Amino acid sequence: YLPEVEGIYTREDDRYVGLEERGLIATRNKADLFVSIHVNAARNHRAYGAEVFFLGMARSESALNVMKRENSIAAMEGGNEKTHLTEEELLIYELANAGNMAVSERIAAMMEDQFRNRAQRRSRGIKQAGFMVLWHATTAAVLVELGFLSNPNEARYLNSEYGQTIMASAIFRSIRDFVVEYNKSMNTTSTASNE
Repeated sequence: YLPEVEGIYTREDDRYVGLEERGLIATRNKADLFVSIHVNAARNHRAYGAEVFFLGMARSESALNVMKRENSIAAMEGGNEKTHLTEEELLIYELANAGNMAVSERIAAMMEDQFRNRAQRRSRGIKQAGFMVLWHATTAAVLVELGFLSNPNEARYLNSEYGQTIMASAIFRSIRDFVVEYNKSMNTTSTASNE
């Protein structure tokens, strides 16, 4: 539905691709946006809802806990990858990538809006955290937690064809709306600079 947009998958099967490699795939392909799609789990089986993250210093305890859980996957998979970012690394990233962070935050807001209003899913908000999977993408990047597989009701929804279609549509619509918004701003900018 977006002929000018090319999607590149980090994988098309169930094999493990290292956190570092996922972001590097986006970088090597000169991607304009990196979207890392996940499902969540929690000890509290009543936890539910979607949340969207972009790279930066964790601003809340829950964002910090999700970051630690996501980053630890490398160790669980037997990888030798670095599993956390220091505060200094995140500060340097924030200073060097202010433009990408602003775009990432805008796209995160558009996704959160689609999940909440269009897909009618509970929003757990937009958050910043130091995800290794986003660190190596030198572009706008977001990590999406679609919901909690540890919640039986949400697991049924996310495993259903209907739920997957709705959630994929929400991601697609946010990217489509961002492309439209971006193209309008580029046309306005080029028109203003030509006059």
